[in-house]
Amino acid sequence: MSTSGSHAAAVEAVNNWVKVSRQGGRISPSTQLFIDDLVAGQNQQKWARTNVDQMIPFRTQGPRLLLVVRAGALFLPILLTWLSLSQVIGPFALFLQNQQASANFLWFWQTNPGKSFGEIYKLSHVALTDAAVLAFLTVLAMRIAWWESARAEMNEHVYIDMLAALENYFIDHR
Repeated sequence: MSTSGSHAAAVEAVNNWVKVSRQGGRISPSTQLFIDDLVAGQNQQKWARTNVDQMIPFRTQGPRLLLVVRAGALFLPILLTWLSLSQVIGPFALFLQNQQASANFLWFWQTNPGKSFGEIYKLSHVALTDAAVLAFLTVLAMRIAWWESARAEMNEHVYIDMLAALENYFIDHR
């Protein structure tokens, strides 16, 4: 490969790594100087002696938003259940006083005699909603794991390609 071809390949590989690793706004000044000199084709002798994987470290950005959503949503089933319980306990206490002192709470929660609380708070609705949220969280957790592993694999390939392109470019300047 010609020097200009290896230069273009090195520049493209570094730009690709910065893009793929999403480091654009987090590059150190010395790394930015390295990239600027590489693009301009300057100071090759100086940079040829530099340890490139220390200059441009392997960093990736994880799926932060998905992780935050998953972490927050983990408590939704508990929140929904306790919200429902808070709506049913009062009417159940009245039912015990006025109707049947030996009533079963789960029976009351599910059958809602006298429509004493909102239908949305019935045990079957809460259980179904909790199950749906847990199913969503399971799928989300699997998706995050798949995404992270696929992204890590791709990032490794791009990073290795960048190191190889830089090595190929700087070999002539050592």
